[in-house]
Amino acid sequence: MAKAVIQKNWYEIQTPDIFTEDSVTETPAEKQSQVVGRTVKESLTELLEDSDKYYVDVEFKVTEVEGNKAFSEINGMECSSEFVSRMIRKRSDRMDMVEDFQTADDRTVRIKLVGATVKKTSSQTLSDARNTIKEIIEERASEQSYNELMENIFLDNLQDELREEINKIYPFRELEVRKTELLE
Repeated sequence: MAKAVIQKNWYEIQTPDIFTEDSVTETPAEKQSQVVGRTVKESLTELLEDSDKYYVDVEFKVTEVEGNKAFSEINGMECSSEFVSRMIRKRSDRMDMVEDFQTADDRTVRIKLVGATVKKTSSQTLSDARNTIKEIIEERASEQSYNELMENIFLDNLQDELREEINKIYPFRELEVRKTELLE
Protein backbone atom coordinates (compact mmCIF):
# COMPACT_ATOMS: atom_id res chain seq x y z
CA MET A 1 0.00 0.00 0.00
CA ALA A 2 2.73 2.48 0.95
CA LYS A 3 4.57 1.82 -2.32
CA ALA A 4 1.44 2.65 -4.33
CA VAL A 5 1.02 6.00 -2.54
CA ILE A 6 4.70 6.93 -3.01
CA GLN A 7 4.40 6.57 -6.81
CA LYS A 8 1.49 9.02 -6.94
CA ASN A 9 1.60 12.79 -7.25
CA TRP A 10 0.14 14.98 -4.52
CA TYR A 11 -2.30 17.74 -5.49
CA GLU A 12 -3.09 20.68 -3.20
CA ILE A 13 -6.82 21.48 -3.19
CA GLN A 14 -7.35 25.28 -3.40
CA THR A 15 -10.44 27.01 -1.98
CA PRO A 16 -12.46 29.76 -3.74
CA ASP A 17 -11.48 33.40 -3.09
CA ILE A 18 -14.21 34.08 -0.48
CA PHE A 19 -12.31 32.11 2.18
CA THR A 20 -9.31 33.35 4.20
CA GLU A 21 -7.65 29.92 3.95
CA ASP A 22 -6.03 29.29 0.53
CA SER A 23 -5.90 25.50 0.53
CA VAL A 24 -7.90 22.80 2.25
CA THR A 25 -5.84 19.63 1.98
CA GLU A 26 -3.78 17.49 -0.38
CA THR A 27 -4.88 14.43 -2.31
CA PRO A 28 -2.82 11.73 -4.09
CA ALA A 29 -3.46 10.61 -7.68
CA GLU A 30 -1.58 9.01 -10.55
CA LYS A 31 -3.03 11.36 -13.20
CA GLN A 32 -4.51 14.86 -13.09
CA SER A 33 -7.76 13.61 -14.59
CA GLN A 34 -8.34 11.43 -11.51
CA VAL A 35 -8.44 14.49 -9.23
CA VAL A 36 -11.23 16.33 -11.10
CA GLY A 37 -14.58 15.59 -9.46
CA ARG A 38 -13.21 14.64 -6.05
CA THR A 39 -14.97 16.14 -3.05
CA VAL A 40 -13.61 17.12 0.34
CA LYS A 41 -15.29 18.51 3.49
CA GLU A 42 -13.86 21.10 5.86
CA SER A 43 -15.21 22.94 8.90
CA LEU A 44 -16.23 26.55 8.29
CA THR A 45 -14.24 27.71 11.35
CA GLU A 46 -11.08 26.43 9.64
CA LEU A 47 -11.88 28.35 6.45
CA LEU A 48 -13.01 31.72 7.85
CA GLU A 49 -11.13 33.44 10.68
CA ASP A 50 -14.09 35.26 12.21
CA SER A 51 -16.68 32.50 11.88
CA ASP A 52 -18.33 31.16 15.02
CA LYS A 53 -20.31 28.51 13.12
CA TYR A 54 -18.53 25.48 14.57
CA TYR A 55 -21.42 23.28 13.44
CA VAL A 56 -21.09 23.95 9.67
CA ASP A 57 -19.12 21.80 7.24
CA VAL A 58 -18.41 23.05 3.71
CA GLU A 59 -18.01 20.60 0.83
CA PHE A 60 -15.69 21.42 -2.08
CA LYS A 61 -15.56 19.75 -5.48
CA VAL A 62 -12.43 19.87 -7.63
CA THR A 63 -13.20 21.43 -11.02
CA GLU A 64 -9.78 21.81 -12.67
CA VAL A 65 -6.10 21.01 -12.12
CA GLU A 66 -3.04 23.08 -13.07
CA GLY A 67 0.35 21.64 -12.15
CA ASN A 68 0.09 20.37 -8.58
CA LYS A 69 -2.81 22.67 -7.67
CA ALA A 70 -6.40 21.49 -7.83
CA PHE A 71 -8.95 24.32 -7.95
CA SER A 72 -12.32 23.71 -6.34
CA GLU A 73 -15.76 25.25 -6.03
CA ILE A 74 -18.27 25.13 -3.19
CA ASN A 75 -20.45 22.08 -3.70
CA GLY A 76 -22.61 22.77 -0.65
CA MET A 77 -22.69 23.11 3.12
CA GLU A 78 -24.37 21.29 5.97
CA CYS A 79 -25.11 21.91 9.65
CA SER A 80 -24.42 19.05 12.03
CA SER A 81 -27.46 17.00 13.01
CA GLU A 82 -26.63 17.58 16.69
CA PHE A 83 -26.98 21.35 16.23
CA VAL A 84 -30.35 20.98 14.49
CA SER A 85 -31.70 18.63 17.17
CA ARG A 86 -30.63 21.05 19.94
CA MET A 87 -32.57 23.86 18.22
CA ILE A 88 -35.92 22.15 18.62
CA ARG A 89 -37.40 22.15 22.12
CA LYS A 90 -40.66 21.23 23.79
CA ARG A 91 -43.58 23.62 23.42
CA SER A 92 -42.23 25.11 20.20
CA ASP A 93 -42.77 24.34 16.53
CA ARG A 94 -40.24 23.33 13.92
CA MET A 95 -40.44 24.83 10.46
CA ASP A 96 -38.63 23.21 7.53
CA MET A 97 -38.34 24.50 4.00
CA VAL A 98 -36.68 22.96 0.94
CA GLU A 99 -36.60 24.99 -2.28
CA ASP A 100 -34.51 25.28 -5.44
CA PHE A 101 -33.33 28.77 -6.42
CA GLN A 102 -31.72 30.17 -9.57
CA THR A 103 -28.71 32.48 -9.02
CA ALA A 104 -27.66 35.42 -11.23
CA ASP A 105 -24.94 33.30 -12.87
CA ASP A 106 -27.61 30.75 -13.87
CA ARG A 107 -26.77 28.04 -11.34
CA THR A 108 -29.39 26.10 -9.40
CA VAL A 109 -28.92 25.73 -5.66
CA ARG A 110 -31.15 23.77 -3.28
CA ILE A 111 -31.48 25.53 0.07
CA LYS A 112 -32.86 23.72 3.11
CA LEU A 113 -33.87 25.89 6.07
CA VAL A 114 -34.88 24.96 9.58
CA GLY A 115 -36.45 27.22 12.18
CA ALA A 116 -37.77 26.95 15.73
CA THR A 117 -40.55 29.17 17.03
CA VAL A 118 -40.67 30.59 20.55
CA LYS A 119 -44.06 28.91 21.26
CA LYS A 120 -46.50 26.62 19.48
CA THR A 121 -48.23 28.27 16.55
CA SER A 122 -50.70 27.51 13.77
CA SER A 123 -49.79 25.82 10.53
CA GLN A 124 -51.09 28.89 8.65
CA THR A 125 -48.53 31.10 10.43
CA LEU A 126 -45.72 28.68 9.55
CA SER A 127 -46.92 28.61 5.94
CA ASP A 128 -46.91 32.43 5.79
CA ALA A 129 -43.36 32.45 7.21
CA ARG A 130 -42.24 29.88 4.61
CA ASN A 131 -43.71 31.92 1.76
CA THR A 132 -42.00 35.10 2.97
CA ILE A 133 -38.66 33.29 3.27
CA LYS A 134 -39.04 31.87 -0.25
CA GLU A 135 -39.74 35.34 -1.71
CA ILE A 136 -36.72 36.92 0.01
CA ILE A 137 -34.28 34.16 -0.98
CA GLU A 138 -35.61 34.13 -4.55
CA GLU A 139 -34.96 37.88 -4.81
CA ARG A 140 -31.46 37.67 -3.26
CA ALA A 141 -30.44 34.65 -5.35
CA SER A 142 -31.51 36.31 -8.61
CA GLU A 143 -29.34 39.36 -7.76
CA GLN A 144 -26.19 37.46 -6.70
CA SER A 145 -23.78 34.91 -8.14
CA TYR A 146 -23.58 31.49 -6.52
CA ASN A 147 -20.36 32.35 -4.62
CA GLU A 148 -21.84 35.65 -3.36
CA LEU A 149 -24.96 33.85 -2.13
CA MET A 150 -22.89 31.23 -0.31
CA GLU A 151 -20.70 33.94 1.24
CA ASN A 152 -23.82 35.70 2.56
CA ILE A 153 -25.01 32.42 4.06
CA PHE A 154 -21.61 31.77 5.70
CA LEU A 155 -21.45 35.30 7.15
CA ASP A 156 -25.10 35.14 8.39
CA ASN A 157 -26.16 38.11 6.25
CA LEU A 158 -29.02 36.21 4.62
CA GLN A 159 -30.21 34.63 7.87
CA ASP A 160 -30.22 38.02 9.66
CA GLU A 161 -32.38 39.51 6.92
CA LEU A 162 -34.75 36.52 7.05
CA ARG A 163 -35.04 36.70 10.87
CA GLU A 164 -35.86 40.41 10.69
CA GLU A 165 -38.73 39.83 8.24
CA ILE A 166 -40.00 36.60 9.81
CA ASN A 167 -40.20 38.07 13.31
CA LYS A 168 -42.85 40.47 11.94
CA ILE A 169 -45.02 37.41 11.24
CA TYR A 170 -44.16 35.34 14.34
CA PRO A 171 -41.13 35.30 16.68
CA PHE A 172 -38.57 32.62 15.85
CA ARG A 173 -35.97 31.59 18.41
CA GLU A 174 -33.71 30.08 15.74
CA LEU A 175 -33.58 30.26 11.96
CA GLU A 176 -30.68 28.63 10.13
CA VAL A 177 -29.76 27.38 6.66
CA ARG A 178 -29.44 23.67 7.42
CA LYS A 179 -28.03 22.55 4.08
CA THR A 180 -27.25 23.78 0.57
CA GLU A 181 -26.58 21.69 -2.52
CA LEU A 182 -25.33 22.82 -5.90
CA LEU A 183 -27.46 21.05 -8.49
CA GLU A 184 -25.93 20.20 -11.85
